[in-house]
Amino acid sequence: MELKYRSPLTGSEVWQGDARQVAAQLPDDSCTLAILDGPYAMQKAEWDRLRVADLPEWYRPHLEDVDRICAPSASLYFWNTADGWAAVHPLLLSMGWTFRALIVWDKTVAHMAGRVDTVGLRTWFDITEVCGFYQREAWAPSTCAGSEIAYAAGADDRNWIRPWLCEEWKAAGLKRSEADRAMGTNGMAGHYFGASQWGLPTWEAYQAMAAYAAEHGAPRDRPYLVHADYWPGDGDHLRATYDHLRATYDHLRAEYDHLRAEYEASRPAFTCPLGVGNVWTAPTVAGADRLRSEDGATLHPCQKPVLFAERMIRASTRPGETVWAPFGGTLREAVAAEQIARAEPAEARRVITSELNLDGVDYIGPALRQMQGKGTLRAPAKQLGLW
Repeated sequence: MELKYRSPLTGSEVWQGDARQVAAQLPDDSCTLAILDGPYAMQKAEWDRLRVADLPEWYRPHLEDVDRICAPSASLYFWNTADGWAAVHPLLLSMGWTFRALIVWDKTVAHMAGRVDTVGLRTWFDITEVCGFYQREAWAPSTCAGSEIAYAAGADDRNWIRPWLCEEWKAAGLKRSEADRAMGTNGMAGHYFGASQWGLPTWEAYQAMAAYAAEHGAPRDRPYLVHADYWPGDGDHLRATYDHLRATYDHLRAEYDHLRAEYEASRPAFTCPLGVGNVWTAPTVAGADRLRSEDGATLHPCQKPVLFAERMIRASTRPGETVWAPFGGTLREAVAAEQIARAEPAEARRVITSELNLDGVDYIGPALRQMQGKGTLRAPAKQLGLW
């Protein structure tokens, strides 16, 4: 294997050689996204002469590399034909990846032009490719910190405020529904007395409940919702109590907010671009977007739009993270990473990719020229910022 290029802009690396050899030198847990676009078993090249049934075992060692290289929380995109994806899907599930969506590339009916005589067809002409989207998550919300954070401070044993409010209201002989009546709300009392999604009442709500308890509650010397530490005493007992509750709650909430930030950072990234679903419509790559040799000849019959790679990288990584693309082909992921970094330096990601050039055609050289801004690939249109 040979390192052909290391980007001074992103640190991305392009290798010529076997993907498994490149993978062997990558540290454990060093990537948060893998994009696999290898054999489809379509019999169109020597390296693709497989049966669909053979794809799982062919991909297994590469997926084992992905398993080691990717962080405990990571994302995976797997391109193939519909039947090729269906064959490998059970293997991905068995390796701990959770299926999220099946993306369909609709190449439009223009893809049929010059390729088929419809009179002779015995089935529907396929104008699609598919891509399985998977994630794995080290902190599953149903099993650890996520569920605790979801309930915020309300379910924490250190939160004495919630049970204290419940006891005060109960001591007054009042029902929870009467707290809503006091505040003029419908269901808000559940946020103040229940553990789910608990929050401290606002000062206005707290005053309204205290006034209602004083009017409708059982007679008592100490006013309801006034803490014993502030009765008897001088000044505004209710306000002093509330300020104490607020300080206590804010301190506890700050701990949970910090924990939530750590939790979110540990999860696989995903940001869905506005207006984009799981069907991606784009014609076969042509014109200025097409990878070409120095003499202008078009290269690689199955080139994907660079916009697809950009969309995956932006949606499923955070700035500064690393993407593993073992079957580089026309290096769309590496090119997309360079474009992102040039347009928005703060959004830069790093791509590690490899390509064997087994077709006897040099894909790496022209793709590197594109990465360096010297190729024929046009600058992204302004609307492509929506990915």
